[in-house]
Amino acid sequence: MFWEQRTRQNWLKLGDKNSAFFHRCALARRKVNTISKLVMKEERVIEEESDILDLFKSNGEADSCKVLEGIDRIITQEDNNFLLDPFRKEEIQTVLEGIGPTKAPGADGFPALFFQRYWHIVGQDVTDYCLGILNNVQDFGDFNNTDIVLTPKVPNPTQLVNFRPIRLCSVVYKVVAKAIANRLQKIIDKCIDEVQSAFVPGRLITDNVLLAYEIMHTIKQKRTGKKGVMAVKLDMSKVYDKVERKFLEDVINKMGFACEWVELRKRCFSTVNYAVNINGKRGNLFKPSRGLRQGDPLNPFIFLICSEGLSSLMRTATRQGLVKGAKASRRGPAISHLLFADDCILFGEASTEGAKILKGILKDYENCSGQCVNFSKSTIFFSPNTSEDRKEAVSNLQGVRVAVNPEKYLGLPNMVGRKKRESFQKLLDSISQRIEGWSNRMLSLGCKDFFIKSVLQAIPIFAMSCFLLPIFLCKKMESIFAQFWWQKGRGRKGIHWCQWAHLCRSKNEGGLGFRNMAQFNIAMLAKQGWRLLENPTSLVSRVFKAKYFPIIDFLNSQLGNRNSYVWRSIWAARGILEKGLIWKVGTGTSISIGNDAWVPDLVNSRFLSSFTGSNDSKVVVLINGQNREWNKEMVENTFEAVEAEMILRIPLGKFPHDDILAWRGEPTGVFSVKSSYKLLQRYDPSTYVLQPDYIDFYKKLWCIDLPTKVKINMWKASWNYLPTRVNLHHKKLISNASCPRCGRETETLTHLFKECPI
Repeated sequence: MFWEQRTRQNWLKLGDKNSAFFHRCALARRKVNTISKLVMKEERVIEEESDILDLFKSNGEADSCKVLEGIDRIITQEDNNFLLDPFRKEEIQTVLEGIGPTKAPGADGFPALFFQRYWHIVGQDVTDYCLGILNNVQDFGDFNNTDIVLTPKVPNPTQLVNFRPIRLCSVVYKVVAKAIANRLQKIIDKCIDEVQSAFVPGRLITDNVLLAYEIMHTIKQKRTGKKGVMAVKLDMSKVYDKVERKFLEDVINKMGFACEWVELRKRCFSTVNYAVNINGKRGNLFKPSRGLRQGDPLNPFIFLICSEGLSSLMRTATRQGLVKGAKASRRGPAISHLLFADDCILFGEASTEGAKILKGILKDYENCSGQCVNFSKSTIFFSPNTSEDRKEAVSNLQGVRVAVNPEKYLGLPNMVGRKKRESFQKLLDSISQRIEGWSNRMLSLGCKDFFIKSVLQAIPIFAMSCFLLPIFLCKKMESIFAQFWWQKGRGRKGIHWCQWAHLCRSKNEGGLGFRNMAQFNIAMLAKQGWRLLENPTSLVSRVFKAKYFPIIDFLNSQLGNRNSYVWRSIWAARGILEKGLIWKVGTGTSISIGNDAWVPDLVNSRFLSSFTGSNDSKVVVLINGQNREWNKEMVENTFEAVEAEMILRIPLGKFPHDDILAWRGEPTGVFSVKSSYKLLQRYDPSTYVLQPDYIDFYKKLWCIDLPTKVKINMWKASWNYLPTRVNLHHKKLISNASCPRCGRETETLTHLFKECPI
């Protein structure tokens, strides 16, 4: 239990109970995190703790009127009533259950696992204490003392800027902060500009990745015109640590939050005491005057409110005509900036005047919020119609380097020409490097199973959410996974007893549940297509609709000319959406069914095609609007008996409502990547169906309470994948297939386990 907490891994539950493995993980982590020395900018070695404390000292208050000018009062009285409603006991217990059990504990040393396991003993005391803070203005006491640990961002760092200061909050504080955050999360979308895509419910970080790639694709095609366009990728320095609390309070008050809620949030920050922990040695407590805690459940949302200061300045400048932004198409919305949590991309006119305006905005934002831009790490990209003299003038004024390849500085793969292969090779190298550090640790099949599913196959997920990877790349990744799965050690090839596709079948169907990378890529992209259908008012939907399908919907869109790689990728997943979408018939608006599937499991119907082919055909004509039932006589006269019976089985709502598209793979009708992937597997022509007896066997096998490596060995035996003498002889690895124990018969699977007398 101790070593599991030290390594903070899930191998004990999902892998093997190997104590030596845990010891090595913990010792390797401690070696990597050991700090030999710290050096300031002026090459002065930090010897005293007070040198580090300068990071958490405020720079003083600045006039924030200019920033607050563009922020509206958007929190209503109803929202404040929801935030201030008395917290309940059930909320506290729900919050605690959601905290990772072995996350790093605070100064008191108690992880969440302690409270979760002994809740029947300590639960009432913890609940009363937390509710006293939330409802009765009780003091936090020592529970808000926080240790700061410097975790390295690069190998062998010495500069303070190359460390990430992580705050280790106590579990009791996390429960209080998470309870506040859970309520704030319900209304945070009102407060945050649509250009921010992180942490806000209903938005994805990939939304802004798609937008950034689409805009950069348009900028690269701008070869004519007098005025060029520039995109500036900003690197913000220590964003969480330098937030000025006075500015944050001004923004929150301007948005309209109630004074009682502001005071509750303020107590979370004003009562904190820090202690810097370096190489296991804990320093003295001190009180910070600025900054947010990384590790505090409330602070991601609070930081988004702080970043509204930059959005406010950009909105004001856009209204005044100082900043024009960039468009993906003529009829689409102009975008002046995109925010990715603490990262930012600004778009503007490639001129000295435009550069001065952007730099002035950033300076005003820095003076008020404390958010400092590291221009030496920032980059700028210009459209091809920008002259070299103007590029040099703007980059010198901004103090940033010019990026030749926009995808490189955006962190996106370049999907054009020779650079495409380089981007793919980096993805393969990252997978191989991760295997390189693990292949010589003699992991069992149980550990390998978890490692491939949770680590290796998760590496390309972000790229697969936005881009359609070529088949050869997916096959190459699967080849790397298969080689790692079957090999017996570093540099040893191992016997591939079956194709990787067989291992990608679900466990109940005789496989091991590994992902087919090409199919999973399509399922991930189908989610983006679903979001274009379900969220037509979102920024990413408006941009793509204006450029690629301004009149029709996504399902009926065409690929078009001069399209970007992200659009081609999303459009490629349109087919699986068409197979999985059905109409939930409400007919409140008498919507035309067209060629869309509105009768489940009915395909290639001549009568249905005839009915839907008519321009004036509506589902509403088949329904009796008074009693909300199907017009049985008309349905039976219009369709064949089998089709009519299927239509009459479709349930209708008691009250009229708009017709909506639903996903047939989920009971809720909401799209999921999991059900989409299953649908793709079902349509795979290479799949086969197991007999029910085998399916029952595998269902029982994976439910047995045994180590994973033992169950995988049983699975291998069920498919005759064990290295018996007969199997090795079949592979031409040995010449004699007789049993080495009794020598009487050949060593088959049956002989080995049942018939051999020895």
